[in-house]
Amino acid sequence: MAAPTLLTDRLVLMPLGPADLDEVAALYADAAVMRHVDGGVRTRPETADALGANERSWKTQGWGLWAIRDTATGGLVGEGGLQTVTDLVGVDTDFGYTLGRRHWGKGLATEAGTAILDDLWSRYGGDTIQAMVHDDHRASIRVLEKLGFTELDTRTVRGERQRLYSLDRPA
Repeated sequence: MAAPTLLTDRLVLMPLGPADLDEVAALYADAAVMRHVDGGVRTRPETADALGANERSWKTQGWGLWAIRDTATGGLVGEGGLQTVTDLVGVDTDFGYTLGRRHWGKGLATEAGTAILDDLWSRYGGDTIQAMVHDDHRASIRVLEKLGFTELDTRTVRGERQRLYSLDRPA
């Protein structure tokens, strides 16, 4: 199943890949943006590796991260979607998003998240999607709750306190 382009009132979403390297490398190099992202700031080679892994995820699993772009300008707003988690007990997937600073506080994470989840349930075979968020990242906690996620617990993940959220497949 090929990934469609997703459209919202203000956004266009397309699978994130190597062609997005310049913009995503700039996003991932911003310490303020990456403060609440597992692993923090990433180098350009680390970003290139992550984009390659995401492209493989789209090809093998049919889902991954989307490039979130402004419909008016085409500029990168951020990225978001679902990733596989292999190193945490009881956590198989991680839904998340990363937006550039100038896009914070405008409801774009909720808008993109809604579009991604609406599409994702047709691609993802599981019955539950999980999300992890840093314990002190109030804005992302609000977005997850608006999207319908429920908090399960708080745990230490790779040395950082994170809240684990869950969303069940709609009936």
